[in-house]
Amino acid sequence: MTIKDIARLADVSVSTVSKILNNKDSDISDTTRKKVLDIIKEYQYTPYSKIKKNMGRTYLIGVIVPKDYEYKDILVPSIEEAATKNGYHTLIYFADSIEKEEKCLYILSNKNVEAVLLYSIKDGKRAREILSKNEIPLILLKRDEEDKSSAQVYTNYENAGYLATSHLIKNGHNNIGLLLCNSLNSDKISEGYIRALYDSDILFDSNKVFRGQDILEAGKIGSHQLINMNVTAIVCENEKIACSLYQICSTYGVLIPKDISVICINTSGLSEMLSPRLDTVDLEIENIGKQAVRAMLSIVESKEAPNNIIREIDIRLKVGESVTSPFRKYNNNNKKIVVIGSMNMDININVDKMPTDGETLITNSIALLPGGKGANQAVGAGKLGGLVYAIGCIGNDNDGKTIYNSLVSNSVKADGVKFDSSLPTGKAYINIAKNGESAIVVYPGANDNLNIHQISKHKDLIIDAEFCLMSLEVSIKTIEFALNLCKKNKVKVMVKPSTMEKINDNFIKDIDYFIPNEKEINRLVEGDLSVIQKANLLFEKGVKNVIVTLGSKGCYLKNKDYSLLFEAAPFEANDTTGAADAFISALAVFMCEGNDLITSIKFALYAAGISITRQGVQTSMPDRMTLEMYRSDILNTLKVTKV
Repeated sequence: MTIKDIARLADVSVSTVSKILNNKDSDISDTTRKKVLDIIKEYQYTPYSKIKKNMGRTYLIGVIVPKDYEYKDILVPSIEEAATKNGYHTLIYFADSIEKEEKCLYILSNKNVEAVLLYSIKDGKRAREILSKNEIPLILLKRDEEDKSSAQVYTNYENAGYLATSHLIKNGHNNIGLLLCNSLNSDKISEGYIRALYDSDILFDSNKVFRGQDILEAGKIGSHQLINMNVTAIVCENEKIACSLYQICSTYGVLIPKDISVICINTSGLSEMLSPRLDTVDLEIENIGKQAVRAMLSIVESKEAPNNIIREIDIRLKVGESVTSPFRKYNNNNKKIVVIGSMNMDININVDKMPTDGETLITNSIALLPGGKGANQAVGAGKLGGLVYAIGCIGNDNDGKTIYNSLVSNSVKADGVKFDSSLPTGKAYINIAKNGESAIVVYPGANDNLNIHQISKHKDLIIDAEFCLMSLEVSIKTIEFALNLCKKNKVKVMVKPSTMEKINDNFIKDIDYFIPNEKEINRLVEGDLSVIQKANLLFEKGVKNVIVTLGSKGCYLKNKDYSLLFEAAPFEANDTTGAADAFISALAVFMCEGNDLITSIKFALYAAGISITRQGVQTSMPDRMTLEMYRSDILNTLKVTKV
C-alpha cells in the first residue's frame, strides 16, 4: 500500500497524507487528520515497507478465505500445518465481502508477506493489482480461467457435481434432484449436474433443482419439495444438507436408500454419524492446502514462474450405503412392464356440467398436462416403483418434449418412445364436470405413426416382459402385431378397450386381462344383459380375466376361479379422468411383485381412488409412499363379495 492508496481512500491529496505522516499537519483540520489516521490504522500501513522488504525475508504467508466458505476449517489448518513444517508462519484473514477482501490484501502488502494464498470471493483481478505493486506472488485457491499470471491450486466443483450425478445414473436413476445452498460453488455444481444429465440423454428439469438461501432452507424446505416430486435420488451440495435430508426422510418414513438414494459433495466428518453410510464425492480439501504451500515454495524459493503452476486436485468417489437401484425397493426380481399406447397433451377444461347438443358453456379454468393412455399407465407404474418401459410416438415439438420429460421424471424408461417430425403431438380435449365425470375428444396426431415397424424395432423390450399394457387409441394393426408378439413370448397382456367399437373374437381370446369400464362393456356387448352377464360372456369368448371398472361401485372380476364384486375405495371424486389408468398400472405393478390377483385388485382400487381426489391424470397418480399409507385398510377393510 502507498500513500496514493491512502489518499484515494480518504478522498484527500497525496500531500495531505504526507504532511500527516511526517507531523507537518498544523494546517490540516482535526476531522481530515482523524480520517487519514483511521485509514492508516485500519489498513495497518507501514511507511517504506517496500524498502524494508529488500532488507530481509519475513517468512510470512498471508491467507485470505471467505468467512462463509464451508470448508475453511479443513483448508486453513492444512495450510498452516504445511507452512509450519517448511519454516513459515501464516497470517489468517476471513473476509465477508469483496471490500473486506481488498482491505486484507492491503494489510498483507504492508506486512511484506512472502506470498498470499487467496480463496477469492469473486476473482483474482483486484488481488493481482494490489499485490503486484509490492511484487508479492499470488496463489489462488480456486479456478480463475481469466487469470494468466497467478498460480492456481484448486478443486473442480463442476466435475464434483458431474461425478455425483453420474454415480446415481450408473445405479439406474434418471429422476434426480439437486439441493443447493447458494454458496460460492453452487453454480459450478449445478453445471456438472446438468452436464451429467445431458451426457446420459436425460432431460434437465429446473424444477428439480432447489436453491435455498442458506443450508437450513435447502435442507428443510428443499428436501420436502424434492421428496414430494417423487425423485428417486438427490445430490446434496454438502453434508449439512444431506444430514437435514436424512432427518426429513426419517420423520416421514422414507427409507434411504430403499425409497430414495442420496449422495453429497464432500464431508468433514459430520456425516460419519449417519446411517446408512453416506456416499460422497471427496474434494480433497486438505490436499489443496498442502499443494498450495508447495506451489508457494516453488515460486518463492525456486523462483518458478507463478503462471506455470496450475494444479487441479483430483477428486474421488467414496461409495457408502446410501445409493442403490431405484427399482430395488419393490421390484427385487426386476419383472418388467411394457406399455404400448397413446401419448397426448391433455387440455383439461373444467365445466359445471357436461355440455349437451347445441349448448355453449363457459369455463374459468383450463390446464395443459401430459397424458394419453400409454403415457398415463407408464407414469402410474413408474410412480409405484415398477420397472416400466414405454413404447409410443410423440411430435418433435414442445408438447412432445413435455411428455417425454414427464416419463423419465417418473422413472419410466423411454427407450421405445419416438420423436416424429411429420405430425404434431396428439391432443386430448377433456371436459371435466363438477361431479368428477369427464368426456374426452382425442386428436391422434403423432400417435397415428406408432406402427408395426416401431414395435418390431423395440421387440427386445417386449419379449422378456412380465406384462404388456395396451390401450386401443392407436392403430389396431399395431396392437394386433404387438399382441401376437406377446403371445409367442408368453408375455401377459392387459388391454383397456377405450375406443373399441365392436368385439373381434380372434382378437380378445389372446388377452389375459381385459379391463373395460361400464360404458365400454355396454358398447361392446349389446343387449339388456347386466354388466356381470356381459363380463361372463366375454370370459366365455376366451378372455382369461375380465375386470370391469364400475367407478363409485368398485369393480367386477370374472375368471375361471372367481366371480367377485369389489367395493370402491372410500374417496370423494374430484376428477375421474385418470382412474382407469391408475387402476391398470397399479394392478400390473403389484402382480409383478408376486401378489395374487385379489390383493392386486384391492391395491389398484385404492390407487384409482386416490387419483380421483386430484386434478389431472399423471399428476393425480399416487406414488408408492402414498399408497402404502393405506395398506392396512386395503388388506383388511375393503369388502369383496362373491356373485
